[in-house]
Amino acid sequence: MGSMTASKSSLRLAGALLGALAIGLGAASAHADQSGISDEARQHFHVGVDLLDDPEGPRYEEAYRAFKAAYAASPSPKILGNLGLCAMKLERDGEAIAAYSRYLKEVDDIDKGERAQIERDLQVLKTGVVPVELSVEPAGATVTDERIPTQGASIRNRYGPAQGAIEIGLRAGNHRITVQREGYEPQSWELEAVAGERVEKAVRLKPAAGAARPAPERPAQRPGPTPVPEPEGERPVPPGVIVGLVVTGALAVAGGVTGGLALGKQSEYSEYENDDSLSPKERATAEDIADTGTTLNIVTDVLFGSALVAAGVTTYLFVTRPAVREDERKDKAERARLRLLPVAGPRGAGALLRASF
Repeated sequence: MGSMTASKSSLRLAGALLGALAIGLGAASAHADQSGISDEARQHFHVGVDLLDDPEGPRYEEAYRAFKAAYAASPSPKILGNLGLCAMKLERDGEAIAAYSRYLKEVDDIDKGERAQIERDLQVLKTGVVPVELSVEPAGATVTDERIPTQGASIRNRYGPAQGAIEIGLRAGNHRITVQREGYEPQSWELEAVAGERVEKAVRLKPAAGAARPAPERPAQRPGPTPVPEPEGERPVPPGVIVGLVVTGALAVAGGVTGGLALGKQSEYSEYENDDSLSPKERATAEDIADTGTTLNIVTDVLFGSALVAAGVTTYLFVTRPAVREDERKDKAERARLRLLPVAGPRGAGALLRASF
């Protein structure tokens, strides 16, 4: 393909410009809305046409990018004629074949001369293309192709990023292909591409020494609501602790009273215990005193034992009392009132513990 004459190149350029003019005129006609080309695509397209018509010579690489942007904005097949021309000039032969093929198939109003020229170019491209299929790991790597001609500067094209597999169409000749990705060691090899032959190669990049393997991208997570910290509250003494203290004290006092009475009975019984001259009546009285002392001792033990249990429960309630916020504390203070009321009855005076919750 590098041996084509200058006249053929001029015909190809003229055909591309005719196609550009056709789209430009169509955009200005009354049927512009039917062309399916957006204003953004039309703007990129005109930039590409201007780059091809540069007075100092066609700027194919920049025009290729402009036509790609136009096609991305509005994938109209009318854009593919000029895109195919630029791809062919840049030796992206696989893309040129795909663009030209669809352009000829889907666009009806192509000038006869332009169609004939594109058909000839397409035939030459298909005859000389070298399909190269690469299976690349990891995904996201780019493929750089550099063709080194016998004369002139080398021609470089970059493809990708490859998502597992990528196929490119190369022009016959000596190529150097490089696969690279950030964080991995690049892999390069020489390829003598022969027209009509198909090349398949698996490429697995190794992580670069001292470089961490890039972590796979994760979808951004929306931050959740910031939790509002609960205000720290005081630990007031609950009513149960007060009740426990009162009960414990009452039981201890009662135990002290019965214990004192039991000691008195024991002292009184000791007066009879060693006296052998007791009459039967006095002996019966001594036995009653002994029985009463025993009962008082049992009651004293029960009262003191109950006081110990009550003290343990009260201590537990005090240690495990929960924290209460100020607002809750005030509310509970209103609802829980503990009162110690004096009472009087037929059996004597006393005190009544009354609580409401």
